[in-house]
Amino acid sequence: MTTALKRTGTALLTLLMFCMLTLGASAAANTPVGVKFWKEKSDKESMANSGIDSDREAILTRQSNGTYTLTLPVKQVTKLNVTGCLTGLTIGDVTYTGTLTGEIEKGNGILTIKNLPASVLTGSDVNKSLTVTCNIQMDLSLLGEINTTARMCIWAK
Repeated sequence: MTTALKRTGTALLTLLMFCMLTLGASAAANTPVGVKFWKEKSDKESMANSGIDSDREAILTRQSNGTYTLTLPVKQVTKLNVTGCLTGLTIGDVTYTGTLTGEIEKGNGILTIKNLPASVLTGSDVNKSLTVTCNIQMDLSLLGEINTTARMCIWAK
């Protein structure tokens, strides 16, 4: 009887620990973040930064494969009286094309960029920022996509 109680107690304790780890992992998986783009060689904001809706929250989610998904609230970018929006990032030689949901014009556009490396979580210090190329799709076929190099900071809020 004592062995059966010990085994049952151990099984219940293991189940309880598993539940606690699962709940803890899911709570830590979605992290509200601040995102800012800086010009490549100065401490001034990049044009890409004007495409982020700072009134809404950006979320960074750690995936089970160790990569991150960035859910970024976006708004229109205006350059030379032509509007567009951020569509993705290029880090090194890898392009991370995002998925746009919602409507930019109605102020509820969301850009979801998947499989970003762990190095995107840089902190808010511009000196530790990650150099990226921001892909901005403009609404005129003449301009097409504008790619602008910037430094990106992502930090947990």
